[in-house]
Amino acid sequence: MTALNRANIEVLAQLKQLVTCCQSIYSRSTGSSVAGIGEHVRHVLDHYRAFKAGMLSDCIDYNYRTRNGAEETDPLIALQHIDALIEWLAGNALMPAHIEVISEINLQHSESESMISTPARELLYLINHSIHHMAYAALLAKTKGTTVPAHIGWAPSTASHQRSTQEDHSDASN
Repeated sequence: MTALNRANIEVLAQLKQLVTCCQSIYSRSTGSSVAGIGEHVRHVLDHYRAFKAGMLSDCIDYNYRTRNGAEETDPLIALQHIDALIEWLAGNALMPAHIEVISEINLQHSESESMISTPARELLYLINHSIHHMAYAALLAKTKGTTVPAHIGWAPSTASHQRSTQEDHSDASN
């Protein structure tokens, strides 16, 4: 298993923590046009499913969405889907060298761009994309009075900075 596979498994484990701690407010409307927690989770899962399908078809189509899917409203279904993706990533080390990627690029009309990428680059994208959405979902949860583990939605570079800051403080106190 590659380091990127392990890192994505860690991100999906964070997503599981988020879903678990937010079960009571998971499908609650935000009262605005901003997506709710379940919608953010579904969106993250859509990107992982597009990646997985792309490994079979040699084309990752990020336009694929399951809007209004069951994992938007049912945290137990979301947890099952996360577990399935974790299992798939843990057992899938062989990936093509290059892959086509398709994604919409225009808000005014339907227009997609296609380009060549690598699975490694797309796994890196999935980490950053997922963390971004988990940060929004954690903020929504906190505004609804739900306690979310502090590390949910942190970028790896933020965690490294926190560790170095703690090390600097412990060195200064010695």
